[in-house]
Amino acid sequence: MTPDKLKKIFFIILAGFALQIHAAQLHAADAEPALYTIELPDLSGESHSLKDWQGKTILLNFWASWCTPCQYEIPHLINYQKQYGENNFQVISIGLDEKRKLKNVKRSLGINYPVLVTSQQKGADLLTRLGNKQQIVPYTIIITKQGKIAYKHLGEFDDDAFKLYVEPLL
Repeated sequence: MTPDKLKKIFFIILAGFALQIHAAQLHAADAEPALYTIELPDLSGESHSLKDWQGKTILLNFWASWCTPCQYEIPHLINYQKQYGENNFQVISIGLDEKRKLKNVKRSLGINYPVLVTSQQKGADLLTRLGNKQQIVPYTIIITKQGKIAYKHLGEFDDDAFKLYVEPLL
């Protein structure tokens, strides 16, 4: 068996476990009004809440400039926004870092989606509140058009995860 086939099999098994683990959380989360109370500035200082994108499928991604897996997933997120942005889909990122560093990454990688900013401490509190007690980045939350959390993902979010958890919501 080739390494690529082994990787795909491993991912399928891992995804199955993730679905089982998150199923209990999803049944308890009928609505997520707390999500829409999150208000943060973007890189230009303008304040936003998730309510600004209500009615869209949202891929909410927490990251930092010093995070290598975050750097690897950003080109994927750029492609998702480019490919699905007209289908009521929106990538939104929350950078847990200094504004200057986040701006450099945005410019260098050509990020085409909103980058909201918060401090590492406030970000840690927010991550904990949203189910990431380990405060691991990258951390991705998929939110349905109805405002419900459909999936939470610790670590790098890739094309296989997108096909499995986001495409059915579009």
